[in-house]
Amino acid sequence: MKHLFLLFAFLPFLLTAQEDLKYLEGAVPVENGRVVFSQDIKVPSLSQNEVFETALNWAQQRFNNDECRVVYQNRDKGELAAAGKEYIVFSSTVLSLDRSKMSYQVLVYCKDQLCTIKLTNIRYEYNVAYQREPEKYVAEEWITDENAIYKGKLNRISGKFRRKTIDFADELFANAQNAFGQQALQAQAVNPTPAAKAETAPAKEDKPAVQPVAPLGTPAGFTQMAASNIPNTLKQLLPESDMRIKMADNNLNESQAEWKGISTLFGKEIASFSADANSAFCKGVKEGEIYTIQFSKKPFAQDAVWMILECKMQGLTPDGNNQTVIGEIINVWVK
Repeated sequence: MKHLFLLFAFLPFLLTAQEDLKYLEGAVPVENGRVVFSQDIKVPSLSQNEVFETALNWAQQRFNNDECRVVYQNRDKGELAAAGKEYIVFSSTVLSLDRSKMSYQVLVYCKDQLCTIKLTNIRYEYNVAYQREPEKYVAEEWITDENAIYKGKLNRISGKFRRKTIDFADELFANAQNAFGQQALQAQAVNPTPAAKAETAPAKEDKPAVQPVAPLGTPAGFTQMAASNIPNTLKQLLPESDMRIKMADNNLNESQAEWKGISTLFGKEIASFSADANSAFCKGVKEGEIYTIQFSKKPFAQDAVWMILECKMQGLTPDGNNQTVIGEIINVWVK
């Protein structure tokens, strides 16, 4: 009877310890210094185009508001990306709500019979009662083994971020897996054999090649730097500046654009801005073409330009009545 009593007394602690194993050492993967949760979804019956179509449909349903949306898609390469910002809730009662806003990026790689989904670029904004501004953390400095685990246990504060982020990744991947599972069943019903599938596969439409434009030379009075080395202090000045977008080889310019920011996408430094979908620029720009984004003190003046980003157009993403233009940064000049 005594042993039975001790078993029941320690049962809650044993269950808690068992549950925590999911969140302990090795639960937050790090690739090249970045936190990257990754999931491979195998779909033997689907071609790359079918994998991409399924992934795109899933992403457009999963990320479907102003703060969570698909920001890039390239069917030929089988790549798409989504950016999100939503709350993770640590505890909720009638009297209190403990939560943090988490921003993140989802990268999707599509191949024949395989879809790889990666969750990365995770940031947190956490409001605390004794501060006017939220505390800001990055996953690499907050939820890794080194920062969230001490003597085999989760730290009290960073540990709860780690736990909820792992749960978020699991739910995200499970949601995608379910979407692919349904699509795979439908594909098998329509195409019972690989031979039948090959006979009915539509021919791939050849797109006219875009002739690459040679990068510009260094403008007079400017200093060149790598996109990855732009200081945060300069990045913070960009939204407060006036900007103009100019094509390198024609007169397609854009003055009514909204700056979206600099980020990393599929290993490339990316600059994004939003413009009217019916503007001459959005209708005329082609993938692979070169343009510059020029930042000036307000009001815009050519002699007041202090930073120039030279970009190669990567894609357009619908954003209400606008289009978000995504370009790979190939040169940066600062005055």
